[in-house]
Amino acid sequence: MPILPARRIGILFTPMAFSRPRRPDDAAPERAPRPLAPGTVTRLTAQEKNADRVSVYLDGAFAFGVHQDLVLEYGLHRGRVLDVDEQQAIADADARLGARSTALAYLSYRARSRREVAGKLAERGTPGAVAEETLAWLEERGYLDDAAYAEQYAQSRSRAHGYGPERVRMELLRRGVDRETAEAAVRGAFEAEETLETARTHAHKRWPALLREPDARKRRRKLFDFLVRRGFSFDVAGRVVAEVVEGGDDPEGDDGA
Repeated sequence: MPILPARRIGILFTPMAFSRPRRPDDAAPERAPRPLAPGTVTRLTAQEKNADRVSVYLDGAFAFGVHQDLVLEYGLHRGRVLDVDEQQAIADADARLGARSTALAYLSYRARSRREVAGKLAERGTPGAVAEETLAWLEERGYLDDAAYAEQYAQSRSRAHGYGPERVRMELLRRGVDRETAEAAVRGAFEAEETLETARTHAHKRWPALLREPDARKRRRKLFDFLVRRGFSFDVAGRVVAEVVEGGDDPEGDDGA
């Protein structure tokens, strides 16, 4: 996946680009936009609470807030007449820009699945059409790729955390990766013999602590349950527990069964 920038760098404005706030209410949080109606831009004010946004006034009244990049893109200045269609186009562009910024910031911490990013956009109140457009935009640029995400996740959980395939598969499904993609990632991360070897390693590390349990049946059951919780299948867990007993690691051997 491409390396994401730490933050989106917007176009900088000079102090003369638009007027500074002169009234106390200009510093308040962005107000709700008024109903769309044709109007003339009478004022552009930098928002103190968010340096990247500009308050746009039409006919002397606050009309809407917009990202500073769009001020230049749409040629907003005093005296500019905006009809309803132009205002709606600016609002749509601002929504897209905000959604992309939210998604990129969310992805900058770690890779995410498509469903996770969609959930973050929904949490921020992004309209459905804008969210879908944003997800497609991210996928086109390689910022969002469920197959690559699943492969990376499975490898990490297998090697760094020692989780078994069942647990990794369950976690991928819970994160919104489709079953086919999750299965492919798990197959790539876990070869049969490698999975057995990983389970054996966990079993031998855990077994000394379980020897304090005097009941052999409970001791072996605890080891079996431990391996299943780590994400190994019942078959793998059973084989490894049998190996521990048959290999002489259980002081009571088959006699305690």
